[in-house]
Amino acid sequence: MTTQSPAQMPWWKEPTKGQWMSFLAAWIGWILDAFDFTIFLLVMPAIAKEFGATMTATSLSITLTLLLRLVGGVVAGWASDRWGRKLPLMISVVWFAACDGAVAFSHSFTMVLVLRTLFGFGMGAEWTSGATLAMENWPERSRGIASGILQGSWAVGYLLATAVAAVVVPLWGWRALFLLAAAPALMVLPIRFWVPESPDWKKAAESKQPEPSLMSLVRQGLGVRLVWASVLLGFGFVSYYGYTSLYPTLLQKQLGMTQQELAPLLYLFNIGMLVGAIFCGSLAARRGPGLALAIPVLGSLPFIPLYVGLVPSALWLGALAGGVLGAGITGVTPMLLTSIFPAHVRGRCVGLVYHVGAFLAAGVPTAMAALHEKANLSLSEVIAITAAGGGVLMLGVYLLRPKDATGSAVESSPAPAMH
Repeated sequence: MTTQSPAQMPWWKEPTKGQWMSFLAAWIGWILDAFDFTIFLLVMPAIAKEFGATMTATSLSITLTLLLRLVGGVVAGWASDRWGRKLPLMISVVWFAACDGAVAFSHSFTMVLVLRTLFGFGMGAEWTSGATLAMENWPERSRGIASGILQGSWAVGYLLATAVAAVVVPLWGWRALFLLAAAPALMVLPIRFWVPESPDWKKAAESKQPEPSLMSLVRQGLGVRLVWASVLLGFGFVSYYGYTSLYPTLLQKQLGMTQQELAPLLYLFNIGMLVGAIFCGSLAARRGPGLALAIPVLGSLPFIPLYVGLVPSALWLGALAGGVLGAGITGVTPMLLTSIFPAHVRGRCVGLVYHVGAFLAAGVPTAMAALHEKANLSLSEVIAITAAGGGVLMLGVYLLRPKDATGSAVESSPAPAMH
């Protein structure tokens, strides 16, 4: 009886049980993170009405969440390089679940702002530790597919949030939605007992390399990569927040839809994002990240008018294309970032870059709302300009990439086959 070599196996049979558990921990964690983040987007109009807040004020909560996300990402990156990837992942899940669950008991809009800001810390920490753990554990041959599936899981969380909100909010109100957001804390138990630690981290820890400071990373030649990747991700976030942060508000306030009526459009967007993320991750592994960014960014531009309701009967097509092409580019991110930094500083660098990118774009939701309320631009116009502009600028930054930021050179571990 002959044994198949890894290259002859279907890609899904190559990972070990431990590798599957590591990937599932990160995948489910990002789904739950997305659920807890996006339920706020779905009920912003209801929260604003109850507390008498403006659209700009409620959008400020998104910005504050994203600002503290940077702190969570940097702290988790440092902790995951020092103590392993599992512990920060477990702490982050409990943190964001507890903060979002507490929103249900808010007695003022200020309390909502504080709790959602603190939520951002756990949100940033979860992605950093989870993505690093999953990509380091996964077999090199299929990391492109895994990268797309991992980042595409955000769409699954958004889809679940949409489905749950359509049922829960009409019956019990927006507060009940946040009570459900505390459930992810239970995920800590299976992570603790069933998920193995990253072998790359163990190897780096055994080598006892000195803990580098930010300046030492720059001296190691990583400074250009850190800056380039942060700006690249920043414009990617501008585009994604352009697509999503005020889209439910557009559908409710400008197009007059109820939670149940807007739900199918959000389903299409998020199913499209999941499919698009897997496609872009796979394409990046085979043909390089440049093509995996250019095709969806340029292909999305003709569909953006449909996405924002220029042709009401084609809203469904706009939503689907917005997910596949507009948000699908996120599938390149985990693998690109984990492939350009060495293992002994990977958690720190990935956390820093991803969340500096989010930080750079954190003001986008508030700016969009302010443009709508102060500059007499419709929500459709604001969303279209932001979504298209962010994507095109992201592609431009990629084309200006430095020679050492192609995603093909990793110093301390094999590069993924290439966010």
